[in-house]
Amino acid sequence: MDADKKFEELTQQMLKKFLEKNPDFATHLGLHDPYDYLLPDGSTERLRENLRMAEEWIKQLRETITREELNVEHKTDWEVIEKAYEMWKFDFFELKRHELNPDAFGMLGGLIFIMFTRNYAPLEKRIDAIAARIEKIPKFLEEFRSRFENSKPVKLWTEIAIETAQNMSGLFQFILASTEGKVPDQIYQRLTKAVQNLQPALKKHIEWLQGLLQKSKEEWAIGREKFEKLLKLRELGLTSDEIYQLGLKYLKELKAEREKLAQQIAPGKSIEEVFKQIESHAPKTFEEALTFTRKTMEEARRFVQEKNIATVYPEDVLLVEETPAFLAPVIPFAALMMPAKFDKPQIGIYIVTRPKDPANLGKHLNYHSIRNTAVHEAFPGHFLQGAISNRGSFIRLLAEGTETVEGWAHYCEELMREKGFITDLETRFIQINDMIWRAVRIIVDVKLSKGEMSFDEAVEMLVREAGLSKEAAVAEVRRYTQTPGYPLSYLLGKHLILNLKEEIKQKMGDKFEEKFFHDTIIANGYLPISMLRKIFQQKMSKT
Repeated sequence: MDADKKFEELTQQMLKKFLEKNPDFATHLGLHDPYDYLLPDGSTERLRENLRMAEEWIKQLRETITREELNVEHKTDWEVIEKAYEMWKFDFFELKRHELNPDAFGMLGGLIFIMFTRNYAPLEKRIDAIAARIEKIPKFLEEFRSRFENSKPVKLWTEIAIETAQNMSGLFQFILASTEGKVPDQIYQRLTKAVQNLQPALKKHIEWLQGLLQKSKEEWAIGREKFEKLLKLRELGLTSDEIYQLGLKYLKELKAEREKLAQQIAPGKSIEEVFKQIESHAPKTFEEALTFTRKTMEEARRFVQEKNIATVYPEDVLLVEETPAFLAPVIPFAALMMPAKFDKPQIGIYIVTRPKDPANLGKHLNYHSIRNTAVHEAFPGHFLQGAISNRGSFIRLLAEGTETVEGWAHYCEELMREKGFITDLETRFIQINDMIWRAVRIIVDVKLSKGEMSFDEAVEMLVREAGLSKEAAVAEVRRYTQTPGYPLSYLLGKHLILNLKEEIKQKMGDKFEEKFFHDTIIANGYLPISMLRKIFQQKMSKT
């Protein structure tokens, strides 16, 4: 057997073993039978087993395959496996989030939500699988609670976990109300019984979380040393201080540009007054905002095709839905639930959050903001990148190159302005303000993660510098505390992509084509920039 066939055989064996232990991951990949009917072990032991499987995978590769005999794609996959293993070890042994964050329902709720909203099988089959998983939640929760027998969770994260758990009944009632009369009685009764039987376990779990608050700790920052190690593992090529200085530089330049733009839009008016003017250009209701979002995404899709910006497959589908209540506390504006790797056709869900206060509709969902955010999340941003990247190796999903994923979407915002999709000054003003928001994210992420900025200081900075409402800023910072190194990925990723583009342009000269650059990034969208550079070098060596 040649090296490439052996690599694929080993990979499929390891995937099968991994999915048996992690059926939730199978659902996210779009592999549904029998996995949709199962839940993983909720305890720490499963996480240890995952590490052992990754170690065994690498050991078998090294013992049975000569790396140099593999094709370019498989060499890249092997490198991804090794880098992912190092990151998993860091996460388990050093960050220890599994012992610090007691939120079980973030994963469970998200899993059930995508099963309900993705139309990958007849509704009755999906509801039957949802009922089967709900039946298994009490056991999962018992196992999950064992993680915290000898640990002190973070107080803030425990409070978020309580809020998420309390919102779960709303999701289940929504699914019950939406499916009554649409699935066979036997399946509907199974779902009803599963939801009813879960209530005592849910009540017990919420009480446990409330008791956990008593032994929780305030500190959530990972500190300078671990943050520097995280950046090094991601191969960003910059220290936290260099990234922080980059954030300061962008913030200063962008604020000056925003001031200049404000005077063009409304001479003599303040930044706040220009915001109010823009926010007044908004749908009257949340439902109208959802409709406008759908329309804008379709316009963006056609524009990308007509201008030959990147490859778009007509069979790829993007749904637009309201954010379910259990996710609303941590998604202040909108987010994309990516298409599943193996789902055919590719289906993504773009969720938009209803503001708690209807008076904030213009602040969160004015026409100009919707237009720019849709470009970032849909075309040619996250959805397009996800749908195309999913056509490649499943191993690439392990790479977690957040600077490529978020940097690409942020790069797309300005690209679509340069190409003429966005032409008015008001939307450009929103773009600049969003870029300021990303610059603030860099500053806040570095300072929060290193323990050099408090939660309230971060909220105040987002309100002051980026114009976020207090409600949105609090939700943002809540998420930042749980995802060190992620918030800086937007603007830093864009910065690195622009640098890479200039580098490739200089090397290719007259042969450079922008569509080639874009298609290469979106086809390898999960890889970090450091690995993307190697992909370009391989492609250029063949031209």
